[in-house]
Amino acid sequence: MQRYFINEKKQEMMYLDSSDIYHSKKVMRNNVGDKVVGIDHMGNNYIGEFVNIDSGEIKILERIPNATELDVSVTLIYALPKGDKFEMVLQKSTELGVNRIVPLQTNRCVVKSNREKFAKKMVRYQKIVKEASEQSYRNRIPIIENVISMQDIQAFTSTYNIVAYEEDAKVGEQKQLTQALTQLQPGDSITIIVGCEGGFDKKEIETMRMLGVQSCSLGKRILRSETAPLYMLSVIGYIRELGGEDGVI
Repeated sequence: MQRYFINEKKQEMMYLDSSDIYHSKKVMRNNVGDKVVGIDHMGNNYIGEFVNIDSGEIKILERIPNATELDVSVTLIYALPKGDKFEMVLQKSTELGVNRIVPLQTNRCVVKSNREKFAKKMVRYQKIVKEASEQSYRNRIPIIENVISMQDIQAFTSTYNIVAYEEDAKVGEQKQLTQALTQLQPGDSITIIVGCEGGFDKKEIETMRMLGVQSCSLGKRILRSETAPLYMLSVIGYIRELGGEDGVI
């Protein structure tokens, strides 16, 4: 059954936005009476049936449970990579349960952006995370922030904060990530920070450490920029949902 994040809900009716009306008509070929799942702004899920395809009007039949969100809030701060890697990370991190994605401009970023440039791409980026949320049965759409610089990081820190640092992997550090993640409790928040292709320079790492961000390795291998955040989110998901009652890895 197709899932849509609904534009509006009034009593027993819910309404799609214009892009989803087009999708339901031209792609899904829905007709009056066809059933869909609608998700409201609070994350509530409803089964409904179309009463008007052209206006995207859906009658609510019943509310259904859908507990698919992680029990901790995850913010990903990701230094802007080259090419279309950022879009891939948007999609896959959404599938893996991220709550907020914050693009970061660092010294080693090949891509040079600012708030004005990034804002022009926001519509496309929001479409990517919306579709990924629908596909993965999420109850919410991750927030995408505008691009920030190093001095803005503190505004996006959480209960726990970790940065993937390749130099830690080179010296065999293997415990900091595990220690941070196993301390998480339901309702906690965590910020994970990942660099671009060139990683972070020492000054940037020191700046983050002064803000209480713990550097860590991601194991014995050096991961690509686009692989690292997905690895971290996968580990968080495993610990929170598949690792047993005590979050044992």
